[in-house]
Amino acid sequence: MPAQSFGTPAMDTHRLYEPLTESDLYPLRDIALAERAAFFVRNPHLEHAYADRLIGICLCQGAASHYLDPSIGVKDFDIWFFYREDPGARIPHRARKRVPDGPKGRPIDFLRRAIPATVAERYADNPGGAIMAYLLQRDTKTKRALLQKAVIGLAPDALFGRILWRGTVDHAASGG
Repeated sequence: MPAQSFGTPAMDTHRLYEPLTESDLYPLRDIALAERAAFFVRNPHLEHAYADRLIGICLCQGAASHYLDPSIGVKDFDIWFFYREDPGARIPHRARKRVPDGPKGRPIDFLRRAIPATVAERYADNPGGAIMAYLLQRDTKTKRALLQKAVIGLAPDALFGRILWRGTVDHAASGG
């Protein structure tokens, strides 16, 4: 990391500091939709249970916070898929798929969670509400970590570009 002068945050040379705009979200959404289809090719045993249960796709963590504040910088893009849970089939929530060379030369990580049907049904016409109700339960380390940074909708169209959550961390103090 470059030297830091008093009162000025150091710039991490491994991060992208170019602002992200709504037009940058389109290729992320398209790549995410292609990954969604590829996931079911790799996991045909889950297609019947989850292919029609997608609630939403979101850009989360550091890249989402960077979308709101370009001084944060982007190491990678974390894209989360949220599905309505099928009690007969578990989504592999620990599995992470990485694409090493995504937009702007940054890697993309794809992660998945199943939202309990009771939460999803309560917000059947509001995918952003379902995702946030699930995260705001704060009952797991992952949910608490996701809430520290921003959550930006990518899909469906009703979520695209919507700021679902701004995060709770002072990003300058946390290093993004």
